[in-house]
Amino acid sequence: MRPTDADFRHALAAHGDRIARYRAGKFTDDEFRPIRLGYGLYYQLDHTSHMQRIKLPGGVMTTAQAECLADITDDYGRGVAHFTTRQDIQLHWIGFDDLMPMYERLHAVGITTRGACADTVRNVTGCYHAGTLANEPFDVTPYLWAVHEYFLFHPLNLTLPRKFKIAFSSCAADCVQGPVNDIAFFPKLRDGKPGFSVQAGGGLGSQPFLAVPVCDFVPVEDTLIAAEAIVRTHHRYGERKNRHKARLKYVAKKWGNEKFAAEIRKEMARIDAQMGASLRAECAEVAESVRLPGPNHGPSPLPAAGDEAFAHWARTNVVAQKQEGYFGIEVQLPLGDLTGAQLRALARLAQEHGASQLRATNDQNVYMPWVPGARVRQVYDALRELRLADPDALHISDVLSCPGADYCSLAVSRSMGVAAMIRNHLLAANGHVEKLGVFRIRISGCPNSCGQHHVGDIGLTGMQVKGPDGQETPHYSILVGGSVGELDNAVGQRLVGRYPEASVPNVIGALAEYYGAQRRDGERFPTFVNRVGTQVLSELAQKAAGL
Repeated sequence: MRPTDADFRHALAAHGDRIARYRAGKFTDDEFRPIRLGYGLYYQLDHTSHMQRIKLPGGVMTTAQAECLADITDDYGRGVAHFTTRQDIQLHWIGFDDLMPMYERLHAVGITTRGACADTVRNVTGCYHAGTLANEPFDVTPYLWAVHEYFLFHPLNLTLPRKFKIAFSSCAADCVQGPVNDIAFFPKLRDGKPGFSVQAGGGLGSQPFLAVPVCDFVPVEDTLIAAEAIVRTHHRYGERKNRHKARLKYVAKKWGNEKFAAEIRKEMARIDAQMGASLRAECAEVAESVRLPGPNHGPSPLPAAGDEAFAHWARTNVVAQKQEGYFGIEVQLPLGDLTGAQLRALARLAQEHGASQLRATNDQNVYMPWVPGARVRQVYDALRELRLADPDALHISDVLSCPGADYCSLAVSRSMGVAAMIRNHLLAANGHVEKLGVFRIRISGCPNSCGQHHVGDIGLTGMQVKGPDGQETPHYSILVGGSVGELDNAVGQRLVGRYPEASVPNVIGALAEYYGAQRRDGERFPTFVNRVGTQVLSELAQKAAGL
C-alpha cells in the first residue's frame, strides 16, 4: 500500500509526542537515541545541538521544495545547507524547539526525514541526469520513487541490523556509485523490454566491499520484488550482535558470491509466489504517477561561446540533453555548502529558465536541467552574481569531502579544511585542472568513508599520528585509482606512508602534474595507476611531502 498523507501526519504527530516525552524526562538519552535517529537527527560535537539530515530521493527538488529548504536553512540552520554524498541536505545547530515546526514545514512541501538515519533504508539515490541522457535505456526515476515510497512504512524498515543503501544508476560515469550500495540497479533493455541488472552487498566503511551481481535482468515491474528480497535477506541473516559486522556486505562475504546471489534469487521466487501481483501493481501505480516538471520554455540552440570565462564554464559545466535545444547546468558548490539565499536564488533561476526543479548530486553539487540554449548565458551571469559560476565541475579542483571534525563527533580530522587547501593549491597552480578532465578527489575525516574515499581517483582518510614529542597531529593516508561503474570498478590502492595535513596539497599537485605529463591519450587515472604502479606514485608523493 502506498503511504498516504494521513500516514505521514499520524507518524509525525506520534514523533512529536515522543520528543515531548523525552524533554519531560520520560525517556533516557539511550532510549531516545533510536527515536531521533529514525528521523535523521544527530547529536553534534557539543551534544547539546543537532544536525538534521533531510532526504531528497534521487536528489530532486521542486522550486517550492527548494524555497522551503532555503527558508528553514535561514530560520533554523544558521544560514548554511550542506549537500552530502548521498543527495541529502544537512543542517547544523538545530535546537529542540525548532524540530516539529521544521518537520511540519517540510511535510507541507512533500519532504520527509523519516529513515534519514538509523537502521533503515536510507535515501534512495539516483542518477541526476535521469530522463535527459542521450544513451539511457529509459528514465529510472519512476522506479526509484516506487522503492522510496515502498520502504517508508515497511514493517522491517526500523528493525534492520544496520543501515541499508539503494542506488539507481543510469549514466556511464555511475554518478551514484552503484557498486558501493547494498542494492544497485542498472537500467537495461532486453528485446526492447525495460529492466535492471541488479547488484547487492556493496558498502564502504573501514572494510570496503564492492557489490555482487545477483540478477542479469529484472523487468521493471519486478523492481519491488527484487528490493524486497534483498532487504529480507539483510533482515534475516544480518549480524545482530556486532554492529561492526552488521552490513549486508558481510553476509555476502560469509556466503561467497555464488551462494549469496543464489539465495537472493530464491527469495525473489518466494516473494513472487506470496505477493508478486500486489508488488507489481504498486510499482506500476507509482511509476505511472511520477511526473517531474517539464521545461518552462521552448528549445533553442546554445549561442556562440563569447568571452573565454563563459566558454570555459560552458565546456565543463554545461551538458547537452538528449532533447535537442535543452541543456543541464552543473552548479559547483565549493565544499558542498550553499547559503539559504543562494539556494533560494537557484530555485528562482530554475523557475525562470529551467523546469522548476533542481537536483542535488552525489558529488555535492546542484544540477539544473531543461535550460534552453539561448538562456544558458543568462543563468551563467546570474550564477556569477551568486559566486556560484566556478568552472571545472567534477574536475580535480572540485574536491568532495565529508563534514569532518568541524561538525561530526566521529571525525578525527578537519576534512573540509584540507579540501579547501587542496582546492586553493590547484587553482593557484593553474593549467592542469581542465586538461585532466573529470577527476574526483574524495576525502573522509575518519574510516567510516562518508566521503567515499575508497572509490575516488584519489582518496584521503584522516587520522591522528603521534609524533616524537608525544603530540598527535592530523595526517592522511592516500588511495589512488578507485573507480565505480557496473563492470569496471575498483577500490583504490594505498600509497606508502602517512602524510601530514600541511603537505597534502603539494602531494596532490605532484600526482596531478605527473599524471598530466605521463598519461596516454584518453587514459583515465585508474588505468594510469594500474599501468604505472603504486611504488612509483608512492615515491613521488613522499618526495612532494618532504618525507
